[in-house]
Amino acid sequence: MSDNKPYDLLLRGGHVICPASGINGVMDVAVRDGKVAAVQKDILPATAKETIDVRGRLVLPGMIDTHAHVYRYVSGRFGMDADMVGVHSGVTTVIDQGGPSCMTLPGFRHFVAEPAKNPGLRISVVLSCRRA
Repeated sequence: MSDNKPYDLLLRGGHVICPASGINGVMDVAVRDGKVAAVQKDILPATAKETIDVRGRLVLPGMIDTHAHVYRYVSGRFGMDADMVGVHSGVTTVIDQGGPSCMTLPGFRHFVAEPAKNPGLRISVVLSCRRA
């Protein structure tokens, strides 16, 4: 891949926080081919196909929600839309703590997994079933 290839997207002027990289400050983030290609101050807008001004906003790695209730229509009023509380809220991973069970897995597939609007979404279900 050529370093001269333009970035697909440039997020300008956001407060970038990335504990893994030790970054915590106002920076620009450039994305190429779906991956972060550069994080630094003052990346030239002319180097990107699209630029979004994110001043005054936080720019973070994808968040993980380790205790979600996304089993709509089965877990009562606690079941939320997986896309709404996930990818549309900056959350890349959602772990449902106790929604689906071995007795209700077909409903989970029907109401949660199949309607997911994100084509890149992968849903893994870990079930714990006790026998009487």
